[in-house]
Amino acid sequence: MHKPSIIILCLALSAHALSQSLIFSPETEPVEVASSSFGNKAIRMVTNGADEPVLAFGSNGHLYVSVWDNPNNAFGAPMEIDADADVFMSDAEGPRMASQGNYIALTYQISGEWANGARSVHSLDGGLTWSEPVPMIDGATMDHFMPCVAIDGDGNPFAGLKVGNDPSSVYEGILRSQDGGTNWLATVDASANADGDAVCECCPSQPFYAAGRYYDLVRNNNANIRDFWLMSSADGSNWDAALDIDPLDWEINSCPESGATVTGPLPGSEYLTAFMSAAGPSGQSRVYVSTIDLEVNGGHGDWISTEPVTVSQFDNATQNTPVLGQWQGPDGNSILALAWEQNAGGYDVQVALSSGENWSLTDVAQNLTAEWSGQHRKPALVFTTDTNGEALLHVAWQHSSSGTVHYLRGGIEPSVGTVCLSHLEPQIISDQNGITVEVGSKWSNSIYSLWTSQGRLLQTGNIQGNGEQSGRVHFSHQNLPAHVIFSLERSDGTRWARQIIR
Repeated sequence: MHKPSIIILCLALSAHALSQSLIFSPETEPVEVASSSFGNKAIRMVTNGADEPVLAFGSNGHLYVSVWDNPNNAFGAPMEIDADADVFMSDAEGPRMASQGNYIALTYQISGEWANGARSVHSLDGGLTWSEPVPMIDGATMDHFMPCVAIDGDGNPFAGLKVGNDPSSVYEGILRSQDGGTNWLATVDASANADGDAVCECCPSQPFYAAGRYYDLVRNNNANIRDFWLMSSADGSNWDAALDIDPLDWEINSCPESGATVTGPLPGSEYLTAFMSAAGPSGQSRVYVSTIDLEVNGGHGDWISTEPVTVSQFDNATQNTPVLGQWQGPDGNSILALAWEQNAGGYDVQVALSSGENWSLTDVAQNLTAEWSGQHRKPALVFTTDTNGEALLHVAWQHSSSGTVHYLRGGIEPSVGTVCLSHLEPQIISDQNGITVEVGSKWSNSIYSLWTSQGRLLQTGNIQGNGEQSGRVHFSHQNLPAHVIFSLERSDGTRWARQIIR
């Protein structure tokens, strides 16, 4: 029998967000980064070597970059990138940005030039000045669309993009630069090892470099099964592996135009990726989080689990455009943040926060924009460290009503009210007979639910707690999936959820 050790920890917690124990505490109300004349499409955000946020955004045909100005405590005037070109601007398929220290790479597409219109620019001073545009493709006879950039261990950019004119045979191409983005090598095929003959033709790629290898998260297209796959390569040239990290098997005969996001490593070698799928029981678009281990199978990685970010918190809402971030503190502790747009009678930005070591992002969302009017969509986020060595979260999003980019920053704090987690945290015990969950008196008369990893309800009921860890519910291994989510809800609305992997 295995029983997790109990750590006595007293924190400030609110009734509505007990299981996360962390909330985002904004410094001020949202501010507009620039006027509506600059647009609010394709919002991307990174940090530079001075730990300052750098934003990219724009309007049809126009791409701008704005860097945080410390003396003025605001973003600086937007700088236009490639002002003479008709830059293709789209929330899902538009420009992408990546940074490493003060080196920032920005990739985009020229409208109408689908074969040879991929471009890159780069900055060496944290976004203050930019290079001349560099053609990424030369002499192509088929479409090379939507370059999405990352930076490798040598500080050079590489990018994933879609190659091909026929959606039934579009493949994932990888471009690399060996000189900081001054020149680009020829495209190589990264998706040949994935199931099927194509990838989604307009879902953005998510390339990243980790554990000494090149990776690329791509929504695949296997006879209209739109799963996310992890492509990998030791050298960026030979993409010899493809791993299905999405068990949902969403079947749709069109491209969802929605990509994945990734962060890590967590303590250990695990990474998290979040994406939208509509294959769950609700039939609506929802955000899911997959855990992957990159340091196994020769670096090809292994899928561990997938879980939804909500199983009971929202009954009727659509979710999309997730973005992940992680803060690493000087003492080794970490904080995870996941933001997404959610439509429940109006668009708002939700954020879920958790400890990076014992993380749970299920049913702990905080609505960042509920008190402000308008439609709030397409979030971007980054972490920095404040002058006290604490986490500072920066969030930007598309304010559709005003046509501007809204920005908010703030700290991460425990919620309000003091309780001891050692007396409140349910205990999960797994052995050869099944799974037992024990609860204390604080959870008396709570409603428990057991869900599949896709969010399908398996069982529900009431769990009693008349003394410390006196209430319990048992689930037999028979007919129990390998991955389940157990959730509790008290009469006052307090929720607690954990993934259980047998």
